[in-house]
Amino acid sequence: MGGRPGVGTGIGETLRAARQEQGRSVSDLAERLRTRSDYLRALEDEHFEVFGGAIYAKGFLRNYATELGLDPQPLLDEYRRQDGEPAVASGVVGSSAVGGPSSGSGPPPWVAWVLVAVVVLAAFAFLSTLGSGRAPQPAGQVPISPPPAPVPSEQPAAEDAPEPDTGAANADGDGDGGAASASDTEEEAEPVVEGVEVLLALEESSWMRVTIDGSVVLEQTVEAGVTRDFEGEDEIRVRLGNAGGIRAQVNGEEVDSLGARGQVVEVVFTADGVATD
Repeated sequence: MGGRPGVGTGIGETLRAARQEQGRSVSDLAERLRTRSDYLRALEDEHFEVFGGAIYAKGFLRNYATELGLDPQPLLDEYRRQDGEPAVASGVVGSSAVGGPSSGSGPPPWVAWVLVAVVVLAAFAFLSTLGSGRAPQPAGQVPISPPPAPVPSEQPAAEDAPEPDTGAANADGDGDGGAASASDTEEEAEPVVEGVEVLLALEESSWMRVTIDGSVVLEQTVEAGVTRDFEGEDEIRVRLGNAGGIRAQVNGEEVDSLGARGQVVEVVFTADGVATD
């Protein structure tokens, strides 16, 4: 899907509640995770489409949940369920469990005795009805009560309703509605990416060294299922130990392939494109 699994899945609410309960801000967590605040807000608002793909969204979701001390698996399972992916199996017990009947065996003997008892009780009830001297009234002859009369509305007539505020005060400069509207527009504006932004989503674990504008910012083995993002002014140089196990985006554009599985490569990301050394 690569977009938003669904509205109100509970994923964003769970993340936001955990963050607020810990008294942590989005900006502090973004600095801790070395990511942009916009991505964390997108997770809490369930705007998964901003990540440009399900694998990136799931990676950020795993990172954020882990940092908040939450088990990421239930949140990932809910994402997969809304996205139509199969959830990760966890100890499903079939009908052949210990103590249960096998699929080829017939019903146990006590089932027949239960059926006999039900028939006897039904016959007894029928005979009791005949002995009372009256048959039950057919369903079609049951009188139907008329619906209750509607309660007169006490709302004022249309001509008595107060006229809506047309914002004349704002037009005269006495209000601040125009300023609030401009502020809302600025908050909802999409962030503009300047320079180079790289997202790396690890389908398999890999060692990596990341150099941004000449400075090494990361050199370690990163586990599968994690997503990392980096920003630079001119170039981001990444050396990978398992190029085939990693997917990448540069400035929102998907990179076709970084290399083969297990291949060691060094990739240079710039605003103009991708080059491999």
